[in-house]
Amino acid sequence: MKPISSESYSAAVTRDDAHELASFGYTQQLRRTMGSFSSFAVAFSLISVITGVTANFGHGLQLVGGGVLASWLIVLCGQTLLALLLAELSNRMPLSGYGYQWTSRLMNPHYGFFVGWLLMLQFITGFPGVCATLGSQLGQWLGGDWMDSRGFVVLTLGVITLTTLIHLFGIRLASLVNDTGVWTEMFGVLGVGTILIVHALMSQPSAAVLVDTTQLGSGDTAGMAAWALSLLVGAWCLTGFEAAADMAEETHQPRKVVPRAMLLSLLSSGLAGAVLIGGTLLAMPDLKEAQAMSDPLMQTLESVVGGGWMSVIRIVILISIFACGLACMSATSRLLFSLARDSMLPGSGWLARVSSAQGAPRNAILLIFLLSSLVIVFLPRLDMITQISAVAGYMGYAGIVLAVLMTRVPPPTAGFRLGAARPVLGTLAFFWVLGVVLALTVPPSEIEGFETRHLPAWSTAGGCLLGLCVYWCLVRKRLLKGRAGPPRAAASSQQRI
Repeated sequence: MKPISSESYSAAVTRDDAHELASFGYTQQLRRTMGSFSSFAVAFSLISVITGVTANFGHGLQLVGGGVLASWLIVLCGQTLLALLLAELSNRMPLSGYGYQWTSRLMNPHYGFFVGWLLMLQFITGFPGVCATLGSQLGQWLGGDWMDSRGFVVLTLGVITLTTLIHLFGIRLASLVNDTGVWTEMFGVLGVGTILIVHALMSQPSAAVLVDTTQLGSGDTAGMAAWALSLLVGAWCLTGFEAAADMAEETHQPRKVVPRAMLLSLLSSGLAGAVLIGGTLLAMPDLKEAQAMSDPLMQTLESVVGGGWMSVIRIVILISIFACGLACMSATSRLLFSLARDSMLPGSGWLARVSSAQGAPRNAILLIFLLSSLVIVFLPRLDMITQISAVAGYMGYAGIVLAVLMTRVPPPTAGFRLGAARPVLGTLAFFWVLGVVLALTVPPSEIEGFETRHLPAWSTAGGCLLGLCVYWCLVRKRLLKGRAGPPRAAASSQQRI
């Protein structure tokens, strides 16, 4: 018997994937080039634990001291509940547009539009923020005129442009660059965490710092309000694992690969973050002094490894941030494409076009480039929109979980499934994400330059109001006439209202 070549096997798998996609009413337009590691990598990069921890560690340390490690682990548990639910949905419906597609088919396309809009707000406001972070880091490293506002704009626009060009050449190149970034980040996080822990052990540290929850401002033990706010350190960071599901139509054997990629990316990021946070706490000579530092993680690390190695660590951080931006562009453009091919957005015909040469949603990528560039050039403060990202993301999560709890998930297939545990896990996940939304919006937040103390709530409300206008003036009419929505949903949209 003649053995089957790897090329023949790959072609057969691709045909099977395309046939499965056709069962949902779509033809294969995006190019399937992603394997198991690339699927994991896009989710791991979007979480970007080294970026999130370095940016937000000081905030949590001031609130609950050494309790920031316990706070991080609590978030990891809550997000794991959510990831289990989303992983099962990715097995049932392996489609680009993930939450929008899932909720449109579980509930109706009217409901699905709003979930999709929230998820789109999460990524489309987050992408310029990631690029701005990298631009700011580059400016600090280069020094001189690059540190002023004009230099920051030029560097950030350069990051946005480079990210766009990589994606215009197709997902294969984007995946290759992103895979490299993931390896760099994984070794970087584990290396830095190990160095800190070894140094701490050699210095005979006291583990008491891990349970010292003294607040910086009051000097008292952290109360419930401080603990609730400290959860945002992990809640800001441990999101984005669902990006693997958004790339399902470009992944080989997505029913098998995507659920595993989502869960592994979250768990590995969560554990890596715990190592980094725990190592930093143990390596601190004095907790109170560290709480008063402007950047306690980086300053503690510099005191351990010295200035020479800090340059290497900063390179790792820069690569990690760039990989995060790449992954964010991937997820955003595929979500836009999925909404547009179902005529759920203004200019859907243009946005839904896919480059025949690269198999990439070129126009969706160009729109993200244009919007992000305009935001960087003309918006006086990025906080005005980046505050939307986390709130809209968790509201979108809540919409997905609610749809699962209110409807019957499609019959089980081979692969990952929750079975009888789904209602319990879903209920716990719903209360978890709802709690995070409240923590993000209810407590007043002091942001320099803004009169309102509830900027995240007001910014997100503005984004939702815009979505409501798009729905009422355009999408609702299309759905009522059966000219929009997923193929199966569009045919029965009128009966579902």
